[in-house]
Amino acid sequence: MSSNWVDPNIILGSAATGDNFYFRAEIVDDIWSELKKGNSVLLAAPRRVGKTSVMQYMEQNPVENFKLIFSNIQGIKSSEEFFERIYTLLLNCLNKIDKAKNWFKKFLTSKSIGKIGIDGIEFENRPTDFLKATDALLIEINKISELENIVLLLDELPEVLFKINKTNKNDAGTILEKLRNWRQQPEMNKKVKFVLAGSIGIHYVVDIIGNRNTDINDVGKVDFIPFSSGEARKYIDWAAQGASVIYNAELKEYILSKIQYYVPFFFNLLLDEINKAAKKTGSREITKLNIDTAFDTVVKNNDHFKDWKIRLKKYMPAKHFNFVNEILIHIAHEGRITLQEIYDKAVKHKQTDDYMGFMGNLEKDGYITEIGDEYRFISPFLSAFWKRDNPIY
Repeated sequence: MSSNWVDPNIILGSAATGDNFYFRAEIVDDIWSELKKGNSVLLAAPRRVGKTSVMQYMEQNPVENFKLIFSNIQGIKSSEEFFERIYTLLLNCLNKIDKAKNWFKKFLTSKSIGKIGIDGIEFENRPTDFLKATDALLIEINKISELENIVLLLDELPEVLFKINKTNKNDAGTILEKLRNWRQQPEMNKKVKFVLAGSIGIHYVVDIIGNRNTDINDVGKVDFIPFSSGEARKYIDWAAQGASVIYNAELKEYILSKIQYYVPFFFNLLLDEINKAAKKTGSREITKLNIDTAFDTVVKNNDHFKDWKIRLKKYMPAKHFNFVNEILIHIAHEGRITLQEIYDKAVKHKQTDDYMGFMGNLEKDGYITEIGDEYRFISPFLSAFWKRDNPIY
């Protein structure tokens, strides 16, 4: 292996930031467009498409008159923790805004709030009810006309709602209701907006909580569409720029034929495995056979995809999981499933009341796609994993 080997510019397992972030102008522009219209935003996208990376990029690169703060809220276990996080995020954001500095100092004094720093906030008199404290703070913020717009970027909201709902359904419903109130009440909604995202579909979670879709139907939805084929080629060039392994036009087309669903995560998996194999041999020249071998290796390393199945099992009752898992196993072995075949399985599993709702959720969460009157896996990677994980059908 050459000592001066250069790896591709890709990130696996964590959010891509800085030079590792591939700028998705159309998505970032769509989010800003909604925020400038005064809307909060729901990032409607399947897993592993880069929602977290986009939110962190926006926090670090705000447009004029906006101040953003990002928080992964996955660890929150109660509604009180949630409202405390919102309150502290607002204070931290206000602390970084130069406009209305005098007002903020007076506010801190009036609430007996001490130091605000990276280690947290020192409360001389800690609020006993963070929901009421947050309501009051939002009302105060709304009165300061010269204040910049504040955007709270909340990652993993659906997972938090799901966990809280398991122990206290009322608390989960209260969070959804308050988020809606904050977005809609005139005395609270002028200066503070929300960007909401997560790795499980919020549409599924709000159904579990109690068919609360009306609590999120006012937010602007921004879809994370996959790359076009032209953008996918540019992404390969960007990731491989300056790297030891480069790809000619023929190899790029072959990679596209293997990937099919053009999102950075799937490209990164394949490019990383190609690079690791080439690095071991010291050969910078690769072939289609090398790409095939790398694809198979990625699938065998099922840690990349096991979570897709675990999440379905975790968030669904057993009877629902058994139904959708059989659907996915069928697609993996047959390449597709027809509407009649879906219905037949729904009859078998006694799920005829809302069997197409399950298909819609699988599509929204990035497992399958509808082509004509049939459904197929959105990615050959997922199809190969499900077949390998369920070899007998």
